[in-house]
Amino acid sequence: MVVALLWVGLAAAKGPLYLWELRDGDGALRAWLYGTIHVCDAACFPLPPDVRAAFDGADSLALELDPEDPALTRVLMAAARLPAGERLDDRLPPALRPRLARVADRLGLPSAALQGLQPWMVSTLLTLRAAELAGYGASQGIDLSLARDARARGVALWALERPERQVAALSAGGDKAQAAFLAEVVALVEEDAAPAYFGAMLRAWRRGDVAEIDRLLSETSGGEEAAPLLEALLDERNREMADAIVGGLQPGRRPFIAVGAGHFGGKGGLLERLAARGFALRQVQDGAD
Repeated sequence: MVVALLWVGLAAAKGPLYLWELRDGDGALRAWLYGTIHVCDAACFPLPPDVRAAFDGADSLALELDPEDPALTRVLMAAARLPAGERLDDRLPPALRPRLARVADRLGLPSAALQGLQPWMVSTLLTLRAAELAGYGASQGIDLSLARDARARGVALWALERPERQVAALSAGGDKAQAAFLAEVVALVEEDAAPAYFGAMLRAWRRGDVAEIDRLLSETSGGEEAAPLLEALLDERNREMADAIVGGLQPGRRPFIAVGAGHFGGKGGLLERLAARGFALRQVQDGAD
């Protein structure tokens, strides 16, 4: 599922975009809501004209986190390490340990170095490395691009979360849930399934197909054992981000709110939660010729 959250997105083809107008009960436009990915390639740019127009017309940018916030790296690195004397293998089922070592070697990651890291960080590193080998990178992520553009134009940037909150979600669920998700990532690499899976995600995003992305997310969630982790990563954070979005809306202001596209669909997704608060959401259609 974290894999999917990293990948959902690409420059859209003609048709529905992963962009919504957020209007209040009086019909007034209050914000734009845009689905993003954190890694991509040159095909993600330029953004579709309607997305670009919405972003250019906004007076602020809201992201899950500011990707260039110096505190983000500090918090992640501090939280990523296991306590002194502990090893990753001690938290994993015996059968998963050799599989992880083989996959790490295959991806060019020193398996010995992973032993000092939390399972959630190892899942993240495997995903990012698999992405890099497939031709994608965080340096071309949509969030990073939007943040840099906003700073260059002097547009205010605000975060919906704190780094500590995202770390708490990534590390949630207990050892069983963490191992279940890590096993899902390992299997994706073992089966050479990553390029096809990522491609399916990208095609669904280009069609603006929220239901298909939600389906693909559920297929790579790690099963029932990973349910506590998914609840923390999606359900709890969706509720909190919906609160932050509503709380950040100010009269006469129109922010551009960019959130990982995996947070939009399904029961308890942002679209459902914001609609339940009385907002009307209209998915924008690509108007490009």
